[in-house]
Amino acid sequence: MSSATLQDAPSVETFFNVAETETLALFEHLSFEFLEEFDVFAPAETGRTRDHEPPELMRGFLHCYYHDIYGIRPVERELRNTVVWLSCGFDRPPSRDAVDRFL
Repeated sequence: MSSATLQDAPSVETFFNVAETETLALFEHLSFEFLEEFDVFAPAETGRTRDHEPPELMRGFLHCYYHDIYGIRPVERELRNTVVWLSCGFDRPPSRDAVDRFL
């Protein structure tokens, strides 16, 4: 099967239509748990624990960047939107400090 044939397949076209219009729908199909393996996301030596896990924060940043929202304060404002933070997997919206530490 050539790539031209694959691009014309209705399911592939549907996927790309969703991908270019709605990031939150993709999050149920993407896994970001691999981020937890990086040392930078390990718990702090001082014993401080994370309020939010790296996969949720990565989903939040992807959503914001897709919508051309950059910077700590604008990202934090966008992640206060109930639909957004629930769709990204948060228990509650992240604070500005959590967004800053992740970035």
